Amino acid sequence: MNHSQVSQPGIKLRTQFTFMVDDVTLSCILSGIAENSVNIAAFFTTKDARNANFVRLVVGSSESESAEDLSVVVKTLKSLQVRFKEEKVIALSTIPAGIPGGYNRVIGSLWCKTKLKSFYVGENNIIYINVSNIRKAIEILSNENLEQCPKEC
Repeated sequence: MNHSQVSQPGIKLRTQFTFMVDDVTLSCILSGIAENSVNIAAFFTTKDARNANFVRLVVGSSESESAEDLSVVVKTLKSLQVRFKEEKVIALSTIPAGIPGGYNRVIGSLWCKTKLKSFYVGENNIIYINVSNIRKAIEILSNENLEQCPKEC
């Protein structure tokens, strides 16, 4: 599936880079990306038990990414000998900010139908979603009324 195959307004496919690095290397990566005039549209990091940064990164503008943007990240990571994973994620821009329940509307419609690997917010309140089945998730998210998975809280 490529960008042109997603015809739903507010739903796009983007490329997510995932890797683990120490603080100094992370700073060098971010510098290398910025020095090449590439924007970071979404960024998530958390420390593991060994104090390493687990990073998820999406580059480009909030609207799109270019082959050049992706190439800069790949070259930067390779130059620092960082092992990384590159995969497609969903960028969802149709959840309005400031309305309670928006995140659950999305998570609550996906968790029982596809494995939710990650969910984080980037620039312009765009939600980035990594799932085991992108086609299924796009089909679900394309519905005007998102059917919620059954739960007892």
